Amino acid sequence: MAAKSLRRYLADAKKDDRYWIEHTKLDFAVALERRRRLSGLSYAAMAKTIGTSAAYITKIFRGDANLTIESMVKLARAAGGQVNIRIINERPAIDTWLGAALRLEAGQQAPGPTSGTVVHINNYRGSAKGPVAA
Repeated sequence: MAAKSLRRYLADAKKDDRYWIEHTKLDFAVALERRRRLSGLSYAAMAKTIGTSAAYITKIFRGDANLTIESMVKLARAAGGQVNIRIINERPAIDTWLGAALRLEAGQQAPGPTSGTVVHINNYRGSAKGPVAA
């Protein structure tokens, strides 16, 4: 019974733009954290690279910042990546970790990875001619 009400609550939340705004901010923060760790940067080093405070970087990773595309690009480049924004069909994004968990709980097989993430930070390395995807 609780699973049905949770599914209904999630379905209702997904009808609101606020859900998708927070979802996208979280996707970005998770991707940025991965790149930051791979690059071996501290929050302070990342902040220094883009000319801001470590407190602002912490705010981003908490999901409390309303980022501009400009700040997203600066952050991604500081972590050795680049931003790739794309618009996808809404339907694949509906199959979230929660949906997979509910299917597992019901004894059904969970789906494999989907490409529901809207924002990606790609590997990046510079060259004399500009950025090059790694």
